[in-house]
Amino acid sequence: MSNMSEMAKSMVEQLKYPCKVFAAKTPYNEIMNAYQEALERGKKEGFTPVLVPVDDVLEEFFGILDDDGYSIEETLRAEKRTGKEILDERFEEYSGQNEEDFDMDMDEFIGEYDDEPDVMSEYSSLFHYSTGEVLETILVEVPTTKPWEVVVYVPFGGWNECPPPEEMMAICKYWYEEYGAVPVTITHDVLEMSVPAPVGQEKALEVAKEHYAFTPDRVDQGTRTGTLSEVAASVAVSDVWFFWWD
Repeated sequence: MSNMSEMAKSMVEQLKYPCKVFAAKTPYNEIMNAYQEALERGKKEGFTPVLVPVDDVLEEFFGILDDDGYSIEETLRAEKRTGKEILDERFEEYSGQNEEDFDMDMDEFIGEYDDEPDVMSEYSSLFHYSTGEVLETILVEVPTTKPWEVVVYVPFGGWNECPPPEEMMAICKYWYEEYGAVPVTITHDVLEMSVPAPVGQEKALEVAKEHYAFTPDRVDQGTRTGTLSEVAASVAVSDVWFFWWD
């Protein structure tokens, strides 16, 4: 802890929860083993762990939220639609824009993907995007036993197409109840979740539509073909869900 960067110290101070900081270049497996241990311990001690790579944009965002009077308690109590309702509305909106902007009907947007799927099994936000080295990372013990509330306690979003924390919480709750999905990593523009097992082929397209509704960039910038079928092929065989907002 004494060797942590000034940025990490600032983030820990703003988070106000018990934290453990892993230095840059710590072996990935060491961090994930610590996360798994915290996950089990949290069930007994009443917290949910999340991994937060040290991120100057997120650190600044915490300060902005504080200045704006962001309240965890009020956000947890905020009236909201269900996660399913939010996703359905967002899918209708974004798929309609896609059809209008690119003259692509739904069959074309779904497409057919015959290549090998991308199997997601690691949390890519822990790695530097250009060097591939593990980033300085904070293991945060978030004081809730409800995993979907993590995105309220470690908030981001509310800009461009990234949902605000209260909507993100509703969506995460829906996915937890439907698929056992749990937030594992948070940055200023990435959320990664774990699921107990891949959803399989039967539900893959439905889940891919929901992922697109959550973040259109998952398809528009995160695939080679720009189709839902490519995302479906990936989620059918992956136990990590990746979301990124540009």
